[in-house]
Amino acid sequence: MKKYLALKASAGSGKTFALTVRYITLLLKGAKASEILTLTFTNKAANEMSERIYKTLLTLGDDEAYLNAICEQSSMSKEQILGKKSFLVKSFSNATLSIFTIDKFVNKILREFCGYIGISDDFEIKEDDIEALSIKFLSSLDAQQFDTLIDFSLYEKKKFNSIFELFKILLEKNEKIEPIRIDGSLINLQKQEVLKYAYKIKEAILSCDVASNSAKKAVDFENFDSLFEKTWLSKEVLSDYSYFKKCSNEILESYFVDLKQQLQAYYKLRANYSLSKLFELFLMFKEFKLNYNKNKNYLEFNDISNLVYDLLTNKIDKEFLYFRLDSQFNHILIDEFQDTSLIQYNILKPLIDEILSGDETRFKTFFYVGDVKQSIYRFRGGKKELFDHVANTNKLLEVEVLNTNYRSSQNVVEFVNSLFINIPNYEYHNQQSIKKGGFIEVVEDEALDEDDKFENVASKIANLIKSGVNSNDIAILTYTNDDVLSLYYYLKKKFPKLKISTEMTSRLINQENVKAVINAIKYLYFNKEIYKENLNALMGKELTSPVELQIDFDKKSVSKIIKDIASSLMIIDQNIIKLIEVCESFDNIVEFVYEVDKLDATIQNSETVGLQILTIFKSKGLEFKTVILLDRIKRKNADKSSLLFEYDSVNLKNIFYKIKGYENYNDDYARAIAKEKSLSLQDEINILYVALTRAQNNMLVFKKKKSSVFDILDMTPCKIGQLELSSNISKNFDSFEKVEYTPMDLGIQEQQISKEKDSSSEILYARYFGIATHFCLEMMNKFTYESLDYCLKITVSRYSNYLKEEDFEKIRLRITNLIDNKKFQDFLEDATFIAEQSLIYQGEVKIIDLLLQKGDEYYIFDYKTTKSENSFEHKNQVRHYKKAISDIFNTNKVSSYLIYLNEDKSILDEV
Repeated sequence: MKKYLALKASAGSGKTFALTVRYITLLLKGAKASEILTLTFTNKAANEMSERIYKTLLTLGDDEAYLNAICEQSSMSKEQILGKKSFLVKSFSNATLSIFTIDKFVNKILREFCGYIGISDDFEIKEDDIEALSIKFLSSLDAQQFDTLIDFSLYEKKKFNSIFELFKILLEKNEKIEPIRIDGSLINLQKQEVLKYAYKIKEAILSCDVASNSAKKAVDFENFDSLFEKTWLSKEVLSDYSYFKKCSNEILESYFVDLKQQLQAYYKLRANYSLSKLFELFLMFKEFKLNYNKNKNYLEFNDISNLVYDLLTNKIDKEFLYFRLDSQFNHILIDEFQDTSLIQYNILKPLIDEILSGDETRFKTFFYVGDVKQSIYRFRGGKKELFDHVANTNKLLEVEVLNTNYRSSQNVVEFVNSLFINIPNYEYHNQQSIKKGGFIEVVEDEALDEDDKFENVASKIANLIKSGVNSNDIAILTYTNDDVLSLYYYLKKKFPKLKISTEMTSRLINQENVKAVINAIKYLYFNKEIYKENLNALMGKELTSPVELQIDFDKKSVSKIIKDIASSLMIIDQNIIKLIEVCESFDNIVEFVYEVDKLDATIQNSETVGLQILTIFKSKGLEFKTVILLDRIKRKNADKSSLLFEYDSVNLKNIFYKIKGYENYNDDYARAIAKEKSLSLQDEINILYVALTRAQNNMLVFKKKKSSVFDILDMTPCKIGQLELSSNISKNFDSFEKVEYTPMDLGIQEQQISKEKDSSSEILYARYFGIATHFCLEMMNKFTYESLDYCLKITVSRYSNYLKEEDFEKIRLRITNLIDNKKFQDFLEDATFIAEQSLIYQGEVKIIDLLLQKGDEYYIFDYKTTKSENSFEHKNQVRHYKKAISDIFNTNKVSSYLIYLNEDKSILDEV
């Protein structure tokens, strides 16, 4: 086993396999689980890692690949390894694991040492309320400090929120800032020096006999600002400007040289002045924010990292750190190392240095794995240069490259190789595939630039399903969450019965139906035309169409107002229902209209199976049998930040304040701009690499004809191989014989019939009827009539705003049928049970309606208020619960049932 190892693991090359083998090998060699610090970047990855290790230990010997790899790493025989299996399973199960996200580990350190900086150890972790924070910051400034902020805002033409964004960037970077005071009056003096030589050029051109009108117009300036707009200032020599060629002579060129020198001095003075003022303000803000967070007893993740770095740098030494942490970490494993930020690495560095100190008397190891080609989080601080920096600065470390792809079929792998291998200055190792076949299709789709941009995508989906590709095996990758939502709504209208799941973190208030309700309420409250126009635009109506809603704000709760408006607009869906639920926290409509935009609830998607739509960023680390990859629909937003950070590998070299044209007068700035452009290009290439390496069997690329992101890779239309069909039959769709498009209808249209309104109301009714029934069952600690009477009263008090008196009688009848069910009562006899049992499995929280235990047997029950067309989905859900309980309790004695609570009788359906 190599004690100090870095693995460059391309997509699909077995990174998780290598981490698992490494971890188990360490256990075999005597390491305790508590002293193996394993760091990942997401909670899901951390949960999956611990689960993968545990399952591999349980099944050790079943998988030859794992066993052979562990044999090779540990230098032990199979018999020796299997002989320790029981001991390893038991010790791992009973150990306090040190498998964390980096953020959680850093948080753990701060909670241990927070007393050294005056922070309570029960601090919360949450995002800043920028509005509240900025108001408090402004209030904290004295007259002189406030004038400094106002002067900077006016001078730079920046709004306060833009200045605070700069503060947040500087906080995230956490670099040492030392402002140099510069007298602002010197800038005006320097402007006069610039104008002095500019006027000499102007005079010479105007007095030149052969000067054209265009040449004279080019020197038409009266002050510094109008001079600053002239394009000829960027030329190397004045004669390079075509209109000045006839007038050019040595004297005129000498004036231009002097002018350029004065401009260079101006730019340097101007940029340094802006930086010095910004740094001065930032240090005020930084001190204020720390005190503000202390008083409010909360921190952001960036705050935590900064404070821990300060602790380790200035307050405590590494020996004391080791002493206070729960366990001395003798082994470190880091996943996705290319996404590590500088500050995260600097926090970990004392631990890493201790291990790499070369103390041969103790068993210590360091291992990290990653892929710089999958570095797509530079905007969040990820520093891919760290991968090679750490390897190059530590002679003990060995670097190996994994170049066998276990994920994708041969044609997919070879296609990706052909795109990336010849990119200049891009580190790429050809990948080998162990799977034959694979299908690639690249099509130029002009529709992506049209209003009906997803028409061809929908047709392709229909054809894939008709050809035998299971819709559950298809993933569509897009660039933005907006594209995910747009495509989701389009496909739901196109194929109403197709189950579609989305993996996104977009805020609830950004969902179309929710936005429509919010704008409707704001229009009724403020009576401002902008809200009416927003509402009509969302509803697909003329902007000036009247809004006919009659709502009494004074007599209804916020939740009831939302429900009534959504019902009137006929846009009730699961996101509206979620909005109703989360808005119960608002006491009145005034609070709602002023605070709803701060609501951080996320969009609801109840589908757990089906065709998936997700962003490329969300797809990282995942794999799908068939991938449909869409071009960037909208142009990428330009970088409007005023700051430019230049790094020499991993060390900060310069911070520049961006000024238009500065690159023409400062070589360092020009170099930094060029370096940033190169890094941005590599970011784009890396995003494409991640996107193009998710497919196992089939990959279909929809490429725009013009301005395509795929032009970076010189990708052209092609078709390679044969479509690989799914082995299982899809049950996630209706017939797709004909693909037709119907415009999305979110609102009231004259031709709509009453049945549509009924259906939206029925959605909400069914939702609350089911919730109330489940709540009543959850409250019952015994399945008796007495318990039912008591729990039903609680249910009525909670849900009387949403259901009628007869609805609660229906609930009573259905539960009574269950109580009278002899088969169900037989299960309850001599059993212990838990209602609404939560469990974490495969990184997700699952809720089991009822879990019974009788001796060493377990029984799972899932309540349904109707036996509907979703029974296939229901059974899949319960099968998942069954597998979870089987794995968690390591037993096969698990039975699962769907309980259909019908009005005439209760049915127990074993799954």
